[in-house]
Amino acid sequence: MFKSIDETDKFSYEDCVLAGMEWAEDGILFEVEALIVRENNSQNSNFTESYAGPAVIKFVAGRITDVVRVGFKYYDADGQLLKTVPDENESPLVWESLFKKFSGNYLPALDKGDGVYTVEIEMSEEDGTQGNSYLLNIEASGVVITWDKYLNRVGR
Repeated sequence: MFKSIDETDKFSYEDCVLAGMEWAEDGILFEVEALIVRENNSQNSNFTESYAGPAVIKFVAGRITDVVRVGFKYYDADGQLLKTVPDENESPLVWESLFKKFSGNYLPALDKGDGVYTVEIEMSEEDGTQGNSYLLNIEASGVVITWDKYLNRVGR
């Protein structure tokens, strides 16, 4: 088993898909697929970007503090702004129902701040078009990412 501790910046999330979320006694677990291990990760002996097999991102002593629906701007074909929709904080009352919808959607970013991690979730609609995007702010004492095997090298 490979285990990367507090190296969130040594992964690429551009192809990453969230397979599931789980609450454990000691943290929040994200099961992901298509996570890219960068060449400078301490667990990468291939020294080239490679996909990890199914992986688990564990937010140690994690606690979700905020969920934000990301705003956007609509433009017409001539580049004229038609509408602006601002970011909106979601009520904690709807978080659980949102979390159930996250599985199968992209997780293109995981950024670290001062004890707070921001996870981006890009939703897809049933017809395949892009839906809303959400930012989850998670307070945690650290992040541990584990996987059992490497898959293919990343072809770019």
